[in-house]
Amino acid sequence: MPLPRLDDDGQSVTLDLHGVRVADALDLAHSVVVQAARYGRHTVRLIHGTSTADRGVAQTIKGALHDALEEGAFDRHVTSSFRGEGMLTLGIAPAPSPRPGRLRLADLR
Repeated sequence: MPLPRLDDDGQSVTLDLHGVRVADALDLAHSVVVQAARYGRHTVRLIHGTSTADRGVAQTIKGALHDALEEGAFDRHVTSSFRGEGMLTLGIAPAPSPRPGRLRLADLR
């Protein structure tokens, strides 16, 4: 199974969830939002890909992320959202005293 990929440029964090199981993708997405706020990032991009599956057949990462957003799962840290082609972009309310350094995938586990 491919590992998710995380990039942190100091302003925004991008998490590519291709190849991750839906439940794991939700856990990682929540964790990256929390950690991005702690590290003072302003944006999180969750790359979920384009979904061609019927929502009634199997839950997709895209569907699960959109459902979680609508249910308020990210409300504590998210100030805005944009549903783009293949990704979900979230505006983050950064912590008043951010942690120094770059966010790494290992910080999410």
